[in-house]
Amino acid sequence: MPLETSICGTDKNGFQIEDYCIYCYKDGAFTNDVTMEEMIRLCAQYVKGNSQNYAIANMKIQYPRLKRWARKEETQHAYHKSINQVLLYIQEHLNEPTNLKTLADIVHISPYHFHRIFKSTIGESLAEYVQRLRLEYVAEQLKTSHFSLNELAERAGYSSEQALSRAFKKYFNLPPSVFKASFLEEKFNKELIPRICRVAEKNIIMLRETEPDILSRGSKITDAIEQRNWQKLYMYAMVNRLLSESSESLEIIKDGIFYPALTTTTFLTSDDHVDSVQLSEGTYAIFTHIGNTDRLPELYDAIIHYWLPTSKYVLSSGFPYIKYLNHASVIQESELLSEVYIPLIDKSQLQQKAQ
Repeated sequence: MPLETSICGTDKNGFQIEDYCIYCYKDGAFTNDVTMEEMIRLCAQYVKGNSQNYAIANMKIQYPRLKRWARKEETQHAYHKSINQVLLYIQEHLNEPTNLKTLADIVHISPYHFHRIFKSTIGESLAEYVQRLRLEYVAEQLKTSHFSLNELAERAGYSSEQALSRAFKKYFNLPPSVFKASFLEEKFNKELIPRICRVAEKNIIMLRETEPDILSRGSKITDAIEQRNWQKLYMYAMVNRLLSESSESLEIIKDGIFYPALTTTTFLTSDDHVDSVQLSEGTYAIFTHIGNTDRLPELYDAIIHYWLPTSKYVLSSGFPYIKYLNHASVIQESELLSEVYIPLIDKSQLQQKAQ
């Protein structure tokens, strides 16, 4: 519905226009360049009582249709759509160098305008956003994965482990190693209280060739591979009459990989199928774990990266291993019982030897 002539706004030549009133638009410019939200708040002050909420809701419906803000809203919508395209691209290419021109070309905007629009839409510069995204990714991976800091640097687009460490410490106010240790301590607090015991030597056999465990424990593929490796080992032990009531199921930990093993009463000669290994007698820290065994790699990480550095011990030359005390085939998963054995040397003994 056209406005009455007496209250029509005017263009820059002084001619009346019906799109805006004289109180909003005069001489080709808005009298007050307020946002739609500011105008709604301003108008709501003049509505009293319980009607105010209704009036605000109605204004939120009607005002976006007014030409004064409709064009801005359309432009903002287009900007948000363009920025969302860029955010998706950044997420999918997080480990690649960020190039302003490449990102601007994706949405067909000049680099100058893209930089300005990105900052006003996201609230931080492109460099700040990418840096934050990369560091948040690294922080999450430190909590949930077994990637080394060097691997995370490569995955997050940092030139080196040192560059990542500097950026991480600046952003989170603590180094990556301390961040990971703090998380592990909180997650495994009750399980990080070991028994320190003297353990007798053990004779074990391990498969000479195992299928590679390429995925994290708990995935269907990894579970199937692990089961096949155990079946091969048990079959060998049964055929060669090596199993007894005292046989123990272990997993030897070498370079972060868990290898199925069985104890034997005597030390055997290695052959084409198995390696015979002797676990030396010595002092061990024994950590008890109850429940799902999928968490054992994380518990081992917590022991190595948090408990050990804060203890009075260092690793000895022996193999860490896991001992399974029962099996899921005969007991509920929540009642599974396993122990992590860490071979140790007291730091004071090393100091005495050095003297």
